[in-house]
Amino acid sequence: MRSDVKPLLDKCARLRAHAKAHGLADRVRFETATAKAISERDFDLATMYDCLHDMGDPRGSAKHVRSILKPDASWMIVEPIAGDKLGDNVANPVSRLYYNASTMICVPTSMAQEVGEALGAQAGEAKLTDVLKGAGFSRVRRATEGPFNMVLEARP
Repeated sequence: MRSDVKPLLDKCARLRAHAKAHGLADRVRFETATAKAISERDFDLATMYDCLHDMGDPRGSAKHVRSILKPDASWMIVEPIAGDKLGDNVANPVSRLYYNASTMICVPTSMAQEVGEALGAQAGEAKLTDVLKGAGFSRVRRATEGPFNMVLEARP
């Protein structure tokens, strides 16, 4: 087993135990899979947290997510808040930190994977929307944001 997979499997086991302890095991499941390897279909909701920008093939992953959702479903994508222009991403200490972390961590992580598109944590809403619309989502909106993240909703 790859050493980077074991913590995810351990976390899934803890989440399953938590769901069982709270009487939710019949309605909630926690699984580990790559975005393009999910084989089930007809989800009402898909969520991703701070990972689309790290994927080597974010467009292929988005197309796959689109294919496994019900026609009236939603995909919630939580990503680092970023501007669409370079200057917007170095305007304050937090955005400068994100930009540097993206350069040192997110971009090389993506480039080491299949396709290697390297969106980086500073992709910005416009770039992410382009990825999502290219995958077949007709409606994309920023549902909310906090000081560090934006939450996008993509619908078929």
